[in-house]
Amino acid sequence: MSILLSLITAAAFGTGDFFGGMSAKRMSVLQVVGGSHFIGLIGVFIAAVLIDNTFIASEFALGALGGAFGGIGVGLLYRGLSRGPMSVVAPLTAVTSAAVPALWGILSGERFSALGWAGLALAFVAIWLTSTSGNNSDTPVTVQVVVEALLAGAGFGSLFIVLDLTQDSGAPWPVVGARLLTSTVLISWLLFHRQPVFAKDRVGFGLVVLTGLFDTGSNVLFLYALQVADLTVVSVLSSLYPIATVLLARAVLDERMNRLQLIGFVVALTATAMIASG
Repeated sequence: MSILLSLITAAAFGTGDFFGGMSAKRMSVLQVVGGSHFIGLIGVFIAAVLIDNTFIASEFALGALGGAFGGIGVGLLYRGLSRGPMSVVAPLTAVTSAAVPALWGILSGERFSALGWAGLALAFVAIWLTSTSGNNSDTPVTVQVVVEALLAGAGFGSLFIVLDLTQDSGAPWPVVGARLLTSTVLISWLLFHRQPVFAKDRVGFGLVVLTGLFDTGSNVLFLYALQVADLTVVSVLSSLYPIATVLLARAVLDERMNRLQLIGFVVALTATAMIASG
């Protein structure tokens, strides 16, 4: 169950990224993130009220802290992707977002069998391969690009760690705190600069709504996956999200998958089986 929930989380993360990328072709990145986080805030707030879990102020505050880390990660990731090359920025960010919480989990005393360790190591290889675009680019790989990609991954990884520190009884209120912080900051910035929060066309608005629902939903799923599995396993398997993004790009946009990505899919399946067995 824990492996399946982690993989579903990865699928939700990847789907949110796909719709986010589609949205960014129609509006600014700040509009995409601000608008989608506001939509996600509405959705997760309604879910939290319906679930009626215990509201704990400290858990809500932890979620807001995690949202700050995640917001920094998103900003640095989009900045890095815009300055390229994407074939370097994306895999570095994905691997780091898995490595940071995995290291935290190991230092916190999480233990695995030899087969489980091998599966985790193989999963990192799969994350790199599946998130590599393979596109040729004349954009140089500067130290700044590498550092920002690593910091973006660290931001996402720190969000995962903070979510792991919350209590099970408070879910999904920490995600409400995270989305409240980021949406408030970003929307305030847009309004201050007299920029629209949402796209005027229906397609653009629909893409932002889908981005918000899947992106925020993935954070909620991550929170529940932590209730049945260790942080290391959940964070590594959830970081296989590029698989969902690539598959959607293939199905919707008819983008071709390169050889490295196809190999990455096979490696990911192997790694998942090893982790489940270990």
